Amino acid sequence: MSEFEVIGSCNGLLCLSDSLYGDALYVYNPFAGKFTQLPKSEHYAGQEVVFGFGFHPRTKEYKVIKIVYYRGRGRSSGSGRPVGSRRMMSDVQILTLGSSSGWRTQPKFSHHFLRSKPGEALVNGRLHWVTRPRRCNPVRRLISFDLGDEQFREVPKPDCGGLNRCNLSLVAVRGCLGAAVYCNYGRLEIWVMKEYNVKESWVKELSIGAYMPKGLKQNVERSYKIWRTALSGRVRVLCVLENGEILLEYKSRVLVCYDGNSGRFRDLKLQGLPKWFQANVVVGCLNWIDTPIL
Repeated sequence: MSEFEVIGSCNGLLCLSDSLYGDALYVYNPFAGKFTQLPKSEHYAGQEVVFGFGFHPRTKEYKVIKIVYYRGRGRSSGSGRPVGSRRMMSDVQILTLGSSSGWRTQPKFSHHFLRSKPGEALVNGRLHWVTRPRRCNPVRRLISFDLGDEQFREVPKPDCGGLNRCNLSLVAVRGCLGAAVYCNYGRLEIWVMKEYNVKESWVKELSIGAYMPKGLKQNVERSYKIWRTALSGRVRVLCVLENGEILLEYKSRVLVCYDGNSGRFRDLKLQGLPKWFQANVVVGCLNWIDTPIL
């Protein structure tokens, strides 16, 4: 039985990758019950892949981006034989949904290594990631990919003092780029860039104290794949609801709403929810790839 990972969601559409066969990609609308398998892309031996999926409001196009890291040959000697160890290389592969051109490759990607997770926030037609620290360059950066002109750019980061930690994630907050910073003693800060690409517009909008949901106090059998992901962060900020509450996921086991005005937490109990899960935000609609978006 196939297991799927959600690459991203946009306008009611989910982009899924097959966890067992990583080159199998699908677009699925769970509300309309429609899905389609996407063309297969180039595969490298021992590759590490970072995916992204989104829609650009100007071009009116959905695109899937696949960033591939793989080991390539080092420089060659005069005899043509490779010298030294195999060095890390990268390719960027892009697929425009509904186009007959198939996957296109951008061979030069000079930015730092991105964390091996799907694009964390889609804002202004741009996907965003946090870079992965390396021994030669430990500084974390925010990197965007514009789905319109297909260019990578660095985005100014907030002066929150925690960007170089592993426990930071990006999230869309009311149409703005947000950063969830995990602090000491279980405290969580949410920073928001009010004006896109303006460093001075980053503000700390909310500070959430430590909380232990009742569901985490129960011992349950672990789902290994989800459990490993849960270890990377205790809390995930999913979205801001229409009533202003923050929807949080704790350890891939409990959904919690937080009211910033009252400081109260509210555990959500949904019938049929599995004991281990990874939540994704999807706007319910009947859109499909060719549905006009105003």
